[in-house]
Amino acid sequence: MQAKYTYSIIGVVSALLLTGCLGTVSNSSKTTSAANQNKTLGITIPGEPMTSDPTTSIETNGGAVITQTGEGIYRKNANNKIVAGVVEKKVKPTENKTRYTFTIRKNARWQNGTKITSQDFVTALRRQANPKTKSQNLDAISYIKIFDAVNKGKMAVNKLGVTAINKRTFSIKLSKPVPYMNYEFTSFYPLNTAAVSKYGSKLGSNSATTVANGAYVIKGWKGSNDSWYYVKNKYYWNAKNVKIKRIKVTVTKDDNTAQNLFNAGTVQVTNISGQYVKNNANNKEMTVTKTGRNNYIYFNSKKSVTANENFRHALSLVVNQKTLAKDVLQDGSQAATNIVPKNYASDPTTGEDFVKEVGNLSPTNIKKAKQYWQKAQQELGKQKVTLNFLCDDTDTEKKLAEYVQGVAEKYLKGVTIKIVAVPHVTHVSRDFTGNFDLVTVGWGPDYPDAQNFLDGMQSSNSINFTQWKDAKYDALMAKVSDTAKYTAAQRWAYEKQADRRLMKLAAVIPTYQASSAFLVSKDVGGLKWDEFSGTASQLQYAYWK
Repeated sequence: MQAKYTYSIIGVVSALLLTGCLGTVSNSSKTTSAANQNKTLGITIPGEPMTSDPTTSIETNGGAVITQTGEGIYRKNANNKIVAGVVEKKVKPTENKTRYTFTIRKNARWQNGTKITSQDFVTALRRQANPKTKSQNLDAISYIKIFDAVNKGKMAVNKLGVTAINKRTFSIKLSKPVPYMNYEFTSFYPLNTAAVSKYGSKLGSNSATTVANGAYVIKGWKGSNDSWYYVKNKYYWNAKNVKIKRIKVTVTKDDNTAQNLFNAGTVQVTNISGQYVKNNANNKEMTVTKTGRNNYIYFNSKKSVTANENFRHALSLVVNQKTLAKDVLQDGSQAATNIVPKNYASDPTTGEDFVKEVGNLSPTNIKKAKQYWQKAQQELGKQKVTLNFLCDDTDTEKKLAEYVQGVAEKYLKGVTIKIVAVPHVTHVSRDFTGNFDLVTVGWGPDYPDAQNFLDGMQSSNSINFTQWKDAKYDALMAKVSDTAKYTAAQRWAYEKQADRRLMKLAAVIPTYQASSAFLVSKDVGGLKWDEFSGTASQLQYAYWK
């Protein structure tokens, strides 16, 4: 669902790790030999990106590209802490914590050497909010004043709460205080205004239509090919601290291929999963990080079988998340018992973990599952059903789908599941068009609040691919969102109520909380992942040892 959906798109660190580190991040203590200075770093990516336009990107691979080629108002430093990005410093909000005023760095430039201006942020946010853009990436900017009216076409786009005060100073006015807004500002990217005017809807569809402001420029990407390059952006404000000048990116969906490329020295950084993580348990070049990304099975509520609550309960109860994580995936992932991940959101009063407080809301019970299935058969007037299960054509997703197929067909007699494994781009497209019965979905967090995960199931949310709707759930989430009226403790209580309501109706099936496993050459340093990083690490901090 950061960039996000299955896309986690671009994670951020825990609130407890926030600091006031506002200066540049220097790798000066890490020297790169003259022989290695121009050496190309090889990395893999698990699928093709849909776009490099940050205002419309909504999936993992596009987010991975944007992480390298773009920079937002804020960014993450080499230790995954939030610091100033394109702007001079982190700022404190005024007007009852609803207005932020930023000043752009004097040396912040686009890849063509032109200066980044306040208008570039205005252009980006207006484009993202404009209903004509049809962006699905709206959660982060939904807090901006007048957003709802603008996005629904009821007010002009120029009424959105973003203002260019002068060429380097701009302000963003929110509709209410948002306690985690610093996290969101990492995904507020500028857009080159001239490029938007020139390319329109084609912006970010290939290298030629991508204008970068980050550490790297993308080269050789035609929009559908399986390899390209990142080349150091000489106009990036912090270019002097970007050590590796050229990076080759190869789309690699198969873990065996990824491992072979690494062992052959063709790539120096690659993501692996499943048995390959287990097989590399003693490999000093492997790093495994537990993430905040949770994965689910979504039901299409517009289809009669998957809209049936008894069927949803039946399928949910035959899924054993512990078996899935430990015996099937085998990659360090842990069982998910909730739509909210473990060790992610903390009680503002006691510090207790959200998942621990609400308990296991997705148990396994074969006996009850069969009873629910019998009720569903009676209500549906069918003894047999056949369902399509949509997933990525990657090892992890195919294994998950095969596991669910196996337990469903074993314990729910009359259920047949047909796995439809497709490229990630196709998967995402079919999610939005509702072309599925069951579908795998992953969500990577933007900020450490349970709302970040619960929001996706609201009936009005653009990533509610299930099209599930429950008035009571929506009402509870409306209270969670009302930060002006309710305290942190009250919001926490409403979040728990909404969560229990969601799971009581079996609206989704949590499957696993992902771990990210990477093989990183002993010759490469500077790359760090944390629980919010997902599968993307900022390569500008990498260096040859």
